[in-house]
Amino acid sequence: MDISTFYATSSGLCFTLLGFWWVVVQFRHAELTRNAASRRFAFLVALHFAIPGLISLASLLATGALWRFAFGFAGIAGMAAVLVSMRSTGSMPAPVRSLGRAAWLGLPLYGLVTLIAAVPSLPGTLLGMEGLQAEGFVLVLILLLGILLAWFMFTAPLSEGAEERR
Repeated sequence: MDISTFYATSSGLCFTLLGFWWVVVQFRHAELTRNAASRRFAFLVALHFAIPGLISLASLLATGALWRFAFGFAGIAGMAAVLVSMRSTGSMPAPVRSLGRAAWLGLPLYGLVTLIAAVPSLPGTLLGMEGLQAEGFVLVLILLLGILLAWFMFTAPLSEGAEERR
């Protein structure tokens, strides 16, 4: 499989998963939008699908310094999203607070996206692969993190009193 086929497939998968996440948010709307911290966390999960999807699309169009800019910007945006989303997690429901520890894994992953964009020869030196190949592996890890967070958010026990409200 060549790199453009990977990124074409990746973008479709990312946006499909984003659509599924929106359905999850609709099912658990009252709980996932109860307070600002919960809304930020739900948005972070959505970004774990949207950012890889957007940069997968960008990689299909961009060459040279342009793909590096797109991935670097996306990595910085992802790191900022993790930092903003994870502040004041104390007001989140207990299951979401527990997930917060796993959500911090996004910070080094997005940092790696930024690092590879800044120094695209680094993966070649260390692993014998091109920058866009290495970025693809990191995107897979970001997607995995997003899938796991979404699954645990969907299957987490309902907060107290939520069953009566339904």
